[in-house]
Amino acid sequence: MRAKRSKKYRKLMHQYELTFGFHEPYQVLVDSNFLRAVHQFKMDLIPALERTLQGKAKPLLSKCSLAAIMAAQPINPKTNKPYRPYHLPPPTELPLRHCSHNDDDTPIDEVECLLSLICPNTDTMRNKEHYILATAEPVPLPQDDVNSDNPKQRRQAEALMKERSEKAVALRSGARAVPGVPIIYVKRSVMVLEPFSIPSEKVRLGVEKSKFKVGMEAALDVVNNLKRKREDEEDGPSTSARDRTAKKAKAPNPLSMKKPKRREKQKPEEQGKKKDKKPEPDSRDEGTQDNAADAEGEQSGKKKRKRKHKSSKSGNAVESADGAVSNEVHSAGDD
Repeated sequence: MRAKRSKKYRKLMHQYELTFGFHEPYQVLVDSNFLRAVHQFKMDLIPALERTLQGKAKPLLSKCSLAAIMAAQPINPKTNKPYRPYHLPPPTELPLRHCSHNDDDTPIDEVECLLSLICPNTDTMRNKEHYILATAEPVPLPQDDVNSDNPKQRRQAEALMKERSEKAVALRSGARAVPGVPIIYVKRSVMVLEPFSIPSEKVRLGVEKSKFKVGMEAALDVVNNLKRKREDEEDGPSTSARDRTAKKAKAPNPLSMKKPKRREKQKPEEQGKKKDKKPEPDSRDEGTQDNAADAEGEQSGKKKRKRKHKSSKSGNAVESADGAVSNEVHSAGDD
């Protein structure tokens, strides 16, 4: 049962963190009834709060609550001051929360003090400091004669207890009216964390709906953009699309550019003098060179002719004719 309750409280505090911005260490405002109940059931204050809140806790006691605790104590005849109660932890464990409700800094009613700390402005109804209220049902004090044999004293004690219980109920109902106020109370030696009140639940639902609405709007924007892109692709690039996708002319890459040549500065002696021009090539030489190049191009362009071989008869006749010519030449030489 304890594991289920701790899991439930962890989820509840996580909802308070998401919706109202609570964070560790949690600031817990304790009242006088809560301290008496914790002492009566022999509970450790800070460990019990941390087990209930499932996180680090920082308990605080207001100055008006301290005044209410000390006012209920009997007075020491030696010092004429009230005794320090046993249920009041030391200041190192339970620091004091200074509250100034008037110019004289006089304490006011404990219920009014705690409600003013939880909700300073009743118009906004907001728990600005993220306080957690820790309270309990009133416990009979030692000087209360609830079981007295004297009926008059018994009626007085019962009237005081009724008044205290009404104040406790008013404190819890006033805290529930403010959205985002977790309430811890002690019931039968068990520290309990109340679920979301109606105003807190309304705020939580509103936050959830706003998140859902934002998510839906974002999804619709994405879908509309996809549809628009498809329509633009089907219809072809429009002027607006061209304008959107047109790229501006960029400067050339400086690494790919040719570096400019530096001009040599003329000396004062050479100023006014013209530089010697390079000798121009002779037109004749240029003509001969051009003709030679053209001839080479024509020769390379012409195809070589194949030599045709003559028949054997024509070869023998040519050889006999050549022999007769040679005999006549030799005979003429002899003459």
